[in-house]
This record gives sequence, C-alpha cells and structure tokens, in this order.
Amino acid sequence: MSPSQHLPRHEAPPNGATDTYHHGHLRAACVEAGVALVEEEGPDAVTIRGVARIAGVSHTAPLHHFRDRQELLDAVADRGFGLLVERLDASLPPDATPTAALRAYGRAYVDHAVAHRGLFALMFRPTAEMQGEASYRRLIELCAAAQAAGELPGDDPFRLALVLWSSVHGLAALYATANLGSGHVTGQPTDPGVAADAVINDLLGALAAVATTPKETPR
Repeated sequence: MSPSQHLPRHEAPPNGATDTYHHGHLRAACVEAGVALVEEEGPDAVTIRGVARIAGVSHTAPLHHFRDRQELLDAVADRGFGLLVERLDASLPPDATPTAALRAYGRAYVDHAVAHRGLFALMFRPTAEMQGEASYRRLIELCAAAQAAGELPGDDPFRLALVLWSSVHGLAALYATANLGSGHVTGQPTDPGVAADAVINDLLGALAAVATTPKETPR
C-alpha cells in the first residue's frame, strides 16, 4: 500500500475522528496527509490547511505540532527519507557482497524515485535543513566495505559515495520527472528498472576493473 492510500485525498475521516487524536497522533496524521497531498498534487499542495482538511481537524490544529508550513514540509520530507531507508534495507539480499549490496541499493533508489515522484521532488528541494542522513550513512558504509574488500578502488568512501550517488540520483531524477520514461528520448529505455540495472552495472563494472588492474611498479 502506498502512503497516499493511508489518507485518501478526497475522503473525509469517519465521524468523530477528530476526537480520537491524542497528543502526538495528530502530528503523525498530518504527516501522512502531507504525503498523500504531495503524491497526488506535488509539493506546492502541502499546506497547513490542506493537511488539516484531510486529517479532519480544524485548520489551526496542525499548528500545535508545526510552527509553520516549512516545518510541515520538513516533516513530510523526513517521512519520504524514512520510506527510502525502508526500501533500501528491504532490497539488500542476505550475505550479499558489498558490491552486490551497492547494486541493489542503487536499483532501490531509482525505484523509490519513480514510485514516489512528488515525494522525491520534495525530499530534494532546496532547504537549509540537513535531511536524509540515515540513507547517506548506509551508502558510505557500503562504499567503505567494498573498498576494504578490494572490490572497488580507493580508500575514501566519501569520494566514492559522491560518484555513485550523483550518477544514480541523476538517473532517478530523469525518470521521476518522466523525461526518459516518456519514450520520446531516442535510444533510451522507457523502463526505469532496465535503465537502472544497466547504468549501475556499467558504473560498478568500470570501477571494479580499476580496483583489480595491477599497478605498475616504478622502475
């Protein structure tokens, strides 16, 4: 079930629902309402009044949990990153090598972007807040493990992570905005999964070749 199915956009909550929210529950309900709005209508649709309407409370009730719309947007984006981490964790095969784990990680990242286009746009909007730390840390750990195992080159996991992240994120953004999935780009696959597998395999294959190439000794 997608997040937008938790609180249908045009379906009011049952009678009396406004009386069932305890302190803290309303905050979670507003976040899920924000997820539903951003998935259906995009980031601009996420407002204090909008989430209040879907949650079935007064238009000022969310202000008990969010100072303003910006704080609400941050909370909805945090939920998006939480869903991303859940997908990433679920994608990792048991006993996978570090490189195999990175391959699964990259595919899951693209899948998340395509499955949650509006949420993905909100997650990576310009903001002063640092978000997505947990997903980034997972990438760093996998890069460090791949380098320690000699599967990928270098000894700086942050540099390697930037190479992988920028490549996969760029691909994810192209498909999330439907620029590549539309079929109007000659020679490129419309299926984001096919494209993700090809790009990630090519990228990791090239990096692995560097790691296994014997280094010339100075004469």
